[in-house]
Amino acid sequence: MSNLKDEAEREAEMDMTPMIDCVFLLMIFFVLVIDLSQRDLEDLILPVAKYAVPDENPPDVRPIVNIAQDGRMVYKQNTWYDPARDGDNTEGIRRLLIEWKGTVVKDKDVENLGGRQVTVVNDPVLIRADKWTEWHYVGVFMTACSQPEAAFWKLELALSEDDKERKLYPN
Repeated sequence: MSNLKDEAEREAEMDMTPMIDCVFLLMIFFVLVIDLSQRDLEDLILPVAKYAVPDENPPDVRPIVNIAQDGRMVYKQNTWYDPARDGDNTEGIRRLLIEWKGTVVKDKDVENLGGRQVTVVNDPVLIRADKWTEWHYVGVFMTACSQPEAAFWKLELALSEDDKERKLYPN
């Protein structure tokens, strides 16, 4: 009788190595996915919103431009406009918008504007400007979006519900 019991216990043993391998692979996958989803966002202190509508269902693909305190415009960790380097030359912003129009956006229409056929983008662009950024730089980006070769008409401004600066530097 004991031989049958010993044999049954040996057969019931389970090798946990494949399960541990799967757990580690899943952990690596989730770490990479979380990191990739945040790479469009620069470390900015966003202005606080007193009255705002939550961004509950953002589009799957939405271009996000980050405007730093010094006016630099960054997309996916690349600087497309730096006022210290570029001055009034907004060619970098124009090239970025044309690149978005060709690859990133999905919803666009051709409309007749002022006797000219223009491809108008219906997808929104999210502008994340630092709390201390001069609004002139946000205006530079918005002006570039309104040009016929870009024609981005829907712009969204990112705001924060919490004052991140107050949390970092209390009194």
